[in-house]
Amino acid sequence: MSHPPPPAATYVEAIARPLEESLAICKKNIALMYKHLDNYRFMEAFRYCSKSLQEMRNDILSPKQYYELYMLVSESLRVLSRALLDAHLNGSHNLLDLYELVQYAGTVIPRLYLMITVGGAYVESPDASVRDVISDMLDMSRGVQHPLRGLFLRHFLLTQTRRGLVQLTDNKNDDEKPTKCTITDALDFLIPNFIEMNKLWVRMQHLGPIKEYAKRLQERNELKVLIGTNLVRISQLNELTLDLYRNKVLPAIIEQIVECRDALAQEYLMEVICQVFPDSKHLHTLDIYFNTLLKLSPNVNVTQITVSMIDRITSYVQREADNLSDTESIISTLKETSLEESPKTEPALTSPGALVIPAELNIPELFWTHVIAVLSQRSELSLENVVQTLTSLLTFFLVCYPGELNYADRVFQYITEQLINQPSVQQYLKDKHVQSRLCKLFTLPITTLSSFSACLSLPNYMPVLKCQSDDLRHSIAKMVLENILEKEQIISDLEEVKEVLNLMSMVIEYDADKNFYDLENVPRLVHYLKNDDPQLQYQILCCVKQTFVKAGENARIILPVVINKCIVLVREFRLFKCMDWKEKVSDLWKFVNQCISFLYTSADSSDLAFSLYLFAAETADKENYPEFAYEFISSAFSIYEESVIDSRLQFQQLTTIISVLQQTRNFSTDDYDTLITKVTLYASKLLKKPDQCRGIYLASHLWWQTHESEEDKQPFCDAKRVLECLQKSLKIADACMDQVTSTKLFINILAYYFYFYEQQCESIIPKHINGLIDLTEQNFRNLVSAASNDILLDSTACASAIWETPQNQGIDALRGYLERTIAYAESRTDEERWSAVFQ
Repeated sequence: MSHPPPPAATYVEAIARPLEESLAICKKNIALMYKHLDNYRFMEAFRYCSKSLQEMRNDILSPKQYYELYMLVSESLRVLSRALLDAHLNGSHNLLDLYELVQYAGTVIPRLYLMITVGGAYVESPDASVRDVISDMLDMSRGVQHPLRGLFLRHFLLTQTRRGLVQLTDNKNDDEKPTKCTITDALDFLIPNFIEMNKLWVRMQHLGPIKEYAKRLQERNELKVLIGTNLVRISQLNELTLDLYRNKVLPAIIEQIVECRDALAQEYLMEVICQVFPDSKHLHTLDIYFNTLLKLSPNVNVTQITVSMIDRITSYVQREADNLSDTESIISTLKETSLEESPKTEPALTSPGALVIPAELNIPELFWTHVIAVLSQRSELSLENVVQTLTSLLTFFLVCYPGELNYADRVFQYITEQLINQPSVQQYLKDKHVQSRLCKLFTLPITTLSSFSACLSLPNYMPVLKCQSDDLRHSIAKMVLENILEKEQIISDLEEVKEVLNLMSMVIEYDADKNFYDLENVPRLVHYLKNDDPQLQYQILCCVKQTFVKAGENARIILPVVINKCIVLVREFRLFKCMDWKEKVSDLWKFVNQCISFLYTSADSSDLAFSLYLFAAETADKENYPEFAYEFISSAFSIYEESVIDSRLQFQQLTTIISVLQQTRNFSTDDYDTLITKVTLYASKLLKKPDQCRGIYLASHLWWQTHESEEDKQPFCDAKRVLECLQKSLKIADACMDQVTSTKLFINILAYYFYFYEQQCESIIPKHINGLIDLTEQNFRNLVSAASNDILLDSTACASAIWETPQNQGIDALRGYLERTIAYAESRTDEERWSAVFQ
């Protein structure tokens, strides 16, 4: 069918023109070609088209410039091709005749472009002999061996035959349409074209001087998509079966990739194979793919190729498993709405990999075998690349086979044997890029598995993690902490708790001042470390305490939650009534005391320790452990005496002590008397007299406890001591030099007299109340007559550290306070006891 060209000696194949000049010539001739096409004068159109194609012989253009010229010319050729096909279909011209005619063009480049243009239109016609024409065009394309020109010519051939390669099934319709293209014919066209294009692409690196090699490499990289298009076309063939792909297509492609010995081509084409062919075919050809990696050039980045394939299969399994889950959900919904009743069965939990991948393929084992072979035999791989590959492999195991953790554990075992235990590798493990990769690898089980307990079921996970740097372990510890809190994971096994706490020690000890936010999260962790068995819970809390005390002064942030949990556990022991529960409770209270004592002595937290001692005392009394409550309050007294210097803080802490003691009900009379006597003594020794006065009349509550519920024991009541406290506070109030403060204190004490009279305290009688009312009113009258308004309005006139006179309050405010206090008592004169007060 093809005819030999005229003698080559009379033609010069190469021309040299700037890009702008070539574009101008092409545009001029293309415009004339369009004009003749509109008038159906195809011979003239061919002539001007041939003139524009002469510019494709330009030898001084860079690949990028040549591509610009190619795009202009190829678009005009597509217009010509459509016009020729229309003319052929309406019978005005015969494309087969034109196909033979254009072969008489004077130069090779225009001749082949015209042949492909006409041939591409012809193979789209219904009566075309497709297999003969595409075979002829493929053979004739060998006439251009210039790398750049040949590459674009074959790409044009590929694009022009795209619609003509309509495949018929092999060996069924051959007798009916012997000229049509079968899948075998399409492959016999596409595979050789790919091979030749790749050879031309590889040869481009040898054009020009060695000093421009880097430039040519960049130019080749820009043109790689032209070669990849061949593989895309092959993947789009409808009749491409698994058998054809495994036995014909892939071996041919792999053979060319290996033989070209070019790192850029090998790396790119292996990546294209991974991306363009279906996942279902990859599953059956992974052995071929990974065996090829061992044959590639040492300069090829096999890590990226390996990771791409593993990640692709992982995504495929996830996607298909989700689709199956959605389908099963729909079916389940339909069954539930059906009128037919059927027994309900729990769905079996199957890993995504088992649902999607046929078991006979044994993909996990295949991946492991081949990936380890690549890591072992490709000695040029850096440690960062090794860890990156293992991370991708671990992702596949965890995502696709989460129920079969033996696969995932192999990765950590490999790290132990091949990295951790190899002295030659130790120096590289500290590299920041390697550390970043390792951090991602160790994070995977935490974020992928359902709980951190599942991570701990990997035998080699924690041993490998313990060998890492402090920075890495700190990052992983933070991730574990956030993950447990986010998923609200309960960890009840003691050994697992120890592993978690061992990891948390990195957060606790790691520059705590700069990681305060992390420390704030640590106490929340304690709420998820729990066991229903109180004895095991006690052991867990002991482990927590041993870890938390490592925080030093920062223990004040994280240790209180342990104390609170221990106090709660006391109640559980009492209710659980396990063997030796009393001894266990005793141990718990001692444990609480140790924790609080540590906060006071080692964490420099006297205020916190004071509050916790009182809280523990209050709880111990409620749970009827008075001996421990007494010890806790005694310890609080010690802190008060040793550490509290500020007078304001002394008064505040004293009122807190009074509040706690007033609620206790289980002390013996002697113990309670000792404690409240001590408190009253503390009140009398306060620095400022107003504080002494208030402290003493507040302490009077301790001598007269009230019934809060029917279950309360007989409250402690000593009317005589109540009266003594109130009388002493009156004496101190009268001794205050500031009349405003003195008057306020008198009114307060009067209110206390009313309170205890209402509580039926025998020592408080109407006579005392009447006398105090008269004394208070007299003091107020003296204040009105003698005091200065400037002083009264001065908020600094108050001598008390606690009582501060609000601004703009003076005599009127005091008068109102006194009147309201007396009015309350007068409002109750209808009662017999109160009527005696105002007789």
